This record gives sequence, structure tokens and C-alpha cells, in this order.
Amino acid sequence: MTYWFTKTHQWYNDANGEVGITPYAAEQLGEISFVDVDALEGATLSQVTMDGDEPSSDPIDATVESSKAVGDIYSPVSGSVSAVNSDLMDEPEKINENALTAWLFKIDASNWDTEKGNLLNEAAYKSFLESLG
Repeated sequence: MTYWFTKTHQWYNDANGEVGITPYAAEQLGEISFVDVDALEGATLSQVTMDGDEPSSDPIDATVESSKAVGDIYSPVSGSVSAVNSDLMDEPEKINENALTAWLFKIDASNWDTEKGNLLNEAAYKSFLESLG
């Protein structure tokens, strides 16, 4: 099982297709009070495109909110959404408890071999976070 990361602070688990927000994103949002991922059910998503460190594609139709902010969610890989984690709608605090196990949706990656080169491994993501100061 390997976690891959985006500069938009989403993670992707290549073993089971789960996607979530990183512990860093959860920490920046603070206490998460609302999650809505139902609109993703059966959707076909495209991998986030970046212009340097900023996303140049639109966020996907998912919502993660806290009292501080609404977090934009991007898909780390292209593919079809095979499941959504509706439990988070009742228990959004699960993301704050452990962001690496509280997945938002599962995706069947359609272009993994090409797209994994656009993602960061754990060491590269850690370096990226350090560069944010």
C-alpha cells in the first residue's frame, strides 16, 4: 500500500483506490463540521492539473467544510468513482481524527501508469510541506 499526494493536499492509496485529504489539509481547516461527497457517486473525474504549485483545473463536486473555511477538493487521478464514504456526512470529525484513513471516495484509476508521475511520494510531499514554511 502506497500513499501518493498532490500539491492540493489530497492523498491517493494505490492499493484500494481511496482518496482523502491530507493531515496537513485537515489541520489547516481545523475542526471539520460538514462533508458532502454524494454528488461524486458514479462520476468520471480527471486528474488535477497544476500551474506550478497552483491548480489550473476546477475542483470536483465535493465539499469539506470547517468553521474556518471550505476546502476545495481535487482528484489525484483520473477515473470513475466506484464508492463514496457517506459515513463522513454523519461523522465529519473522523477526518480530524485520522485523515489518512477517513477516505472521501474510491476511484478506479483509468490512466495510472501515466498519471502517477504527476503525484508526490511521501518524502516529496513532506519536502513540499516544508517549503510552504
